[in-house]
Amino acid sequence: MSLRWPSTAPSAGSLRAAPVLPEPLLSALSWLVAKLPPIAHRALGACLGFVAGSLFRIRRNHVERAMAAGGIADPARAARGMYRSLGISLLEFLWLAGGDAARLDGRVRIDEASRRALDEARSKGRGIVLSATHTGNWDLAACAMARRMPLLVITKRLSMRALDHFWQSTRGRYGVRLREARGALEEGRRMLREQGAVAMMIDQVPLHRRHAVPVEFFGRPALADKAPAALAAASGAPLVVSGAFRDEDGMHHLVVLDVLFPDKAGPAWIAQATRASTEALERFVRAHPSEWLWLHRRWKEIAPAERPSGRDREDLRLVVERRA
Repeated sequence: MSLRWPSTAPSAGSLRAAPVLPEPLLSALSWLVAKLPPIAHRALGACLGFVAGSLFRIRRNHVERAMAAGGIADPARAARGMYRSLGISLLEFLWLAGGDAARLDGRVRIDEASRRALDEARSKGRGIVLSATHTGNWDLAACAMARRMPLLVITKRLSMRALDHFWQSTRGRYGVRLREARGALEEGRRMLREQGAVAMMIDQVPLHRRHAVPVEFFGRPALADKAPAALAAASGAPLVVSGAFRDEDGMHHLVVLDVLFPDKAGPAWIAQATRASTEALERFVRAHPSEWLWLHRRWKEIAPAERPSGRDREDLRLVVERRA
């Protein structure tokens, strides 16, 4: 999680315009937050969420319109809940930065059904590909997952180096391995051969149209990134769709939403698995509407002017790669 509103992976232009605390001050703040009890994190986070969503109304109209279009009951209330959840996630990330890994066990749970699903997927001996989602506190979820198995997260870099270093180094200290999309194919396959997990987000519009699969999300046309399904098809690793939510007591629950096995997988399976992953996410968000990041422009089309050149992100060519 980046320490700014409204997005964890904003454009470089929006980052440059945002005020960010210097890294030493962030470190001192995280040390202080780590000394506070969990109830204080929830209280302070709720206040931050109120300021961002109700006073400054950062993208509030966009959030409520998206919720209403998706058929979410009482969009205003659900939106308040989303901003509250984001505020608490910010405090939790500072707690992560100032704490130690052993403390995660008291804040994160995996239900028995999800645990069995993970164990079954790993028993295939090919590692797992995680279709990760912006649900709950996804940074906390990644750090908790890295305590169970080797984990590589395909991530984005922030243009502000101090903020990026604070964000990435915090996750790295909990055992999360990080890699940008450029050159990630071989490292991802290596992680899978080590019986680890490779995580990629599925709920944002991909950078390239050739990486996208047309899907329906909350009754509206959208584009979903097919890279996770393509890596699963290329490696033979099961595709595990994951979600997370925080309950009223502040406990974070990690949930396996679906597991897809790429037997004799090809382009048709990749498209079907990408759509099935999106459907699983929609069911989860309908059950927990305040726990997904509605701030994204999830239903936008990729216009030609928005397509980066090959220098910005290499094509992983996962679709045409044969299974390792």
